[in-house]
Amino acid sequence: MKRHIVITAIFMAVLLALLAVAPGCGNGVTESPGPSPATTPSQVESGPRFSFIVCGDPQNNYEVLNKILEAASSVEFLIIAGDMTGSGTATEFANFIGAMERSGIRYYCVPGNHDVATSPVDENYRQYLGAPYQSFNYENCHFALIDNSTPDRGLYPAECQWLKDDLEAARDFGFDHIFAVCHVPPGYPYSLRPYPEHATGMEANENLIPILAEGGVEELFCGHFHAYKQFEKDGVLVTITGGAGAPLHAGADYGGYFHYILVEIAGKQRTQKVVRI
Repeated sequence: MKRHIVITAIFMAVLLALLAVAPGCGNGVTESPGPSPATTPSQVESGPRFSFIVCGDPQNNYEVLNKILEAASSVEFLIIAGDMTGSGTATEFANFIGAMERSGIRYYCVPGNHDVATSPVDENYRQYLGAPYQSFNYENCHFALIDNSTPDRGLYPAECQWLKDDLEAARDFGFDHIFAVCHVPPGYPYSLRPYPEHATGMEANENLIPILAEGGVEELFCGHFHAYKQFEKDGVLVTITGGAGAPLHAGADYGGYFHYILVEIAGKQRTQKVVRI
């Protein structure tokens, strides 16, 4: 009975994802999400000022990715929210590494489901791009890079504990901004075809927002859905940016265009905009 309920839930999640991009569903595109709340001019002037770019799902489309890399040469770093490759082969990872090295850009990644399609995350991904989950600090910001790439496990227990501990330490330190990045948005299916084994990953990913909200995360960046979309859940702003080259999942009026997110930090203030390619 439980198995039937879980499979039905996957079907419903797929249906909701499709409805979210259907004409007339009210899923407009927000070009500028705006600043963080409770910010004064003095707080902006007294804090660090820098910018970074977030994108997702290049999937071997270097025609689009190279345009993003060109833009990223003028910011401090680039974050890619998974699916750097189409199927996670060693050749694809080597090509990606080569492109990034030639660009000279400082960058960070999280694994996507396409990146683990032909080998587990601890094989090709780890060999070429390092730890599947980790965190880093830059100026007054903390970034938690999360792995929920594998459909049959999602946000797994050991990683959950690491994430809780990491965010608690970041909150105690007093960063002005705490961000998180993962590939699959919470509530989204791994595939439009409802495989029963994917239910485990989807259920595990439901733990993500509660952990992020408790940890003081102001924004979660995701990929996976090949379009731009934004919503808020339990006080966490969720920005989906899957427009770095993979085939698009929506029409242009509903976020289906190649793009990246430019984020600008000025002290306690955060502003960001969608840049179409």
